[in-house]
Amino acid sequence: MFDAITSRSKPQGSMQSLDQSSAQIAQNITGAASLKRTPAKEEYYTNNEGIPWPDHGHSKNVGGIPVVSDTFLLQRQQTFNRSKNLERMVHPCGSGAFGYFETTKDVSGLTKADFLQGVGQKTPIFIRFSTVTVGREFPDSARNPRGFAIKFYTGEGNYDIVGLNWPIFFCRDPIQGPDVIRSQARNPQSFLFPDYNAVFDFLGNVPESNHAGIMFFSNHGTPDTWRHEHGYGCHTFKWVNKSGEFVYIKYHFLVKHGQKQLTEEQATKISGMDPDYSKRDLWQAMEKGEEVEWKAMVQVMNVEDADPAKLGFDPFDVTKVWPRTKFPMQEFGKLVLNKNPEDYHRDVEQAAFSPGSMVPGIEDSPDALLQFRMFFYRDAQYHRIGVNMHQVPVNCPFMAGTVNSMNYDGQLRGDANHDGKPSYVPNSTMHKYRPDVAEAPYKVADSTVSRKSHYYHEAKQTEYDQARELYRRVMSDDARSHLHRNTSVWLSNVTDKAIQIRYLAQLYNIAPEYAQSVYDRLSQQPFAFSEVEKAADGAEKICTAEKLRPSQPTDKLVGFKPSQAVYNV
Repeated sequence: MFDAITSRSKPQGSMQSLDQSSAQIAQNITGAASLKRTPAKEEYYTNNEGIPWPDHGHSKNVGGIPVVSDTFLLQRQQTFNRSKNLERMVHPCGSGAFGYFETTKDVSGLTKADFLQGVGQKTPIFIRFSTVTVGREFPDSARNPRGFAIKFYTGEGNYDIVGLNWPIFFCRDPIQGPDVIRSQARNPQSFLFPDYNAVFDFLGNVPESNHAGIMFFSNHGTPDTWRHEHGYGCHTFKWVNKSGEFVYIKYHFLVKHGQKQLTEEQATKISGMDPDYSKRDLWQAMEKGEEVEWKAMVQVMNVEDADPAKLGFDPFDVTKVWPRTKFPMQEFGKLVLNKNPEDYHRDVEQAAFSPGSMVPGIEDSPDALLQFRMFFYRDAQYHRIGVNMHQVPVNCPFMAGTVNSMNYDGQLRGDANHDGKPSYVPNSTMHKYRPDVAEAPYKVADSTVSRKSHYYHEAKQTEYDQARELYRRVMSDDARSHLHRNTSVWLSNVTDKAIQIRYLAQLYNIAPEYAQSVYDRLSQQPFAFSEVEKAADGAEKICTAEKLRPSQPTDKLVGFKPSQAVYNV
């Protein structure tokens, strides 16, 4: 019977570990097996069910917005979220403090957000700072991106901004999110960190990642404590006013007492002497009664201007910034920290953030990575802490005028739960909703469901424009010198020259002198620089499938105002 429904008697590709018994695996990992394991011969990537994987860099989308019917995307992120017990999959090493946000400028004409309605209005906050990859015991002064997550306890619920200490990220399609983290994590075979080959292999194969790559290898990758770094929301968001009109915005939080960075040598020394240098500094400052303050700034873009074809850059691409000359920063408030947590596990370790926690007046944009982070950050916290994480004090929406959730039961539920109400809706007991907070509609580029790219810069030389601007104009000679040295130290540890060449080719497209300066500082040069120049030709198209590249005028991320009313008035 089985022969009749089986198309082949032996698997032709790799089945990962499914074709090995536990005993065989044990023999291999203990070195007891007399025969070496036969290397896998994969024909193509699949999901967990063996279904062929369409593409590594493009989520299924409508007008560039990822859709929940992309089972490859969901399975990839959900398995990633659950691949480590208890500890956070990202941002595990960190600390935080409590304080307040104060509105300093009237922005009520731009947003109806409850906590932004009057000058002088104060809102309780909690900020958690962190390194992004590796584990909880990672030295907090070592080279790594820094997380900058803010929880606002507002009158209409908790609002989370989950950002970094620089304004850009390494990828723009959510399907590559786990790859960013894994490429900067420990080597899965040797468990050694950093995995130099993986870091540069990813950067060399993902052109858009090298804008953030410059920040990573600059001294911004080693800030001098949490208290001396700026914070950024990274993504583009909508501010919606009481009339339903909206603008697009980006957040910047500029530390009042100035940024400070460590050199590679200083960071290495401090990491060995005091792995908790940044945590200790923040804790001691709070214990002394000091306040730490950031000026809250926002860039504003009108809806009709938010078109990459019009701007020359994609305002919804998280690997890009908005030029401040065109979209100046405007002050709207300040963040002030003044109180230490009472218990680290309860108040910091169990703090849960999600970009999907947006209060009325603040909404999503067509930013593809934001769209999916709104789902998977909360999903990761549900896995790590549980669905009733809102009962942990640090996550409790204690300032909200009303908390009456329709989500019930679950492990360790300790509040009123159903409170005598029906566990379903609609019902005859209560029918109270807020149609006034229904999200402001916006119109995307097309209505076709596909994996077609909507990333304006993909496979184009314009991919490098902003990275080039950062390198040549924004950075000082001293900053570039540190960048060259920091990069060459890491790149010298790469054991595969093909990876080195591919990475330097990306730098060459940013600026030839950038690639040359890093190349000249390598401890060994197993290839001529001419190989880098040759590899740079067409490097903007590397690892992008021609079938999926943007090719039509509608292949772009937009979020325009609909031409006619969507909701019934």
